[in-house]
Amino acid sequence: MKKVLIGFVIAVMAIVIAGFIAPRHIEVVHTSTIQAPATAVFNEVNDLERWADWSYWNQLYEGDMKVVFGEIRSGTGGSYTWDGDESGKGKITITESIPFQSIKVDLDFMEQGTAKSWYTFKEEGSNTILTQGFRSDMGMNPIMRLVGIILLKPEMNNAFRHNANQLQKITRIRP
Repeated sequence: MKKVLIGFVIAVMAIVIAGFIAPRHIEVVHTSTIQAPATAVFNEVNDLERWADWSYWNQLYEGDMKVVFGEIRSGTGGSYTWDGDESGKGKITITESIPFQSIKVDLDFMEQGTAKSWYTFKEEGSNTILTQGFRSDMGMNPIMRLVGIILLKPEMNNAFRHNANQLQKITRIRP
């Protein structure tokens, strides 16, 4: 019993130490090629009402996440709030929209903190190089830092791949 207790204490200390060593900021960047013009891809991302058609998070929490749009629904100043038992509460706001080039987004997860996201669109021939990015400060909590590395980074990569695949499908249907 004493060895089990000592082992448990050592394991907990190792997790706490690993958490303090883990980076405070999490950043994930994903680049993909969409076979569509930058105007088509940009228009899907710039219009928040269209996010339900391609966004990983909107589709993951479909049926749970109640979305309420702000007065502005696309471009700079566009926003919506969400609320759901599984999705939690939050707000998304487009802080900068440069037509057919880039979009910057602020995410507010209420009690869970904030994050920044961005999209860039670079036309190459008839294709668009789409770069999606996400950055969040995980704070000083060592457990949150570990959650960021172990769970958040892989989930964001899944989200970005999903988004790119959905945007590819949608821009074929709605050029």
